[in-house]
Amino acid sequence: VKLGGTHSPFRARSEPEDPATERSAFTERYAGSGLVTRLRERPALLVSSTSWTEFEQLILDGHNLPSLVCVITGSADLGVCLHTSSSGLDLPMKVVDMFGCCLPVCAVNFKCLHELVKHEENGLVFEDSEELAAQLQMLFSNFPDPAGKLNQFRKNLRESEQLRWDESWVRTVLPLVMDT
Repeated sequence: VKLGGTHSPFRARSEPEDPATERSAFTERYAGSGLVTRLRERPALLVSSTSWTEFEQLILDGHNLPSLVCVITGSADLGVCLHTSSSGLDLPMKVVDMFGCCLPVCAVNFKCLHELVKHEENGLVFEDSEELAAQLQMLFSNFPDPAGKLNQFRKNLRESEQLRWDESWVRTVLPLVMDT
């Protein structure tokens, strides 16, 4: 609501029936209960923690796309990771953070990304801006859709087995060490 005062993408597109109710482009807060709910007719919210890159040019090239507000950080419907590894061996911590709050991602592909992002299970992997644009169109074409891929990815993230570091070490490294 506060951001709507200075940034038009966050402003409510219509007035609530009850004047005591606060509304933004995304949510409504009921004065009596303080309950906050997401609006059915809200734009999608995409979050990316990158600086401007060639991949983000696709946002400027969109013609017939659904309403989409892009912000640097916060609660979102989808995360986008444009991190690439120079060694091909490190994993993007931003995806770990996004998965930690059950936020599905679209991530640019590189050598070991499959260890973190399971394509079509907890997110999508893309090779170039055209593929990312197609993924965004597919994910947001019927937004918000309770039966859509975004909700399925989020459900899979909630249900996924979250191994602790020591459990992972015992399962993965210890057998290798004990074999020698």
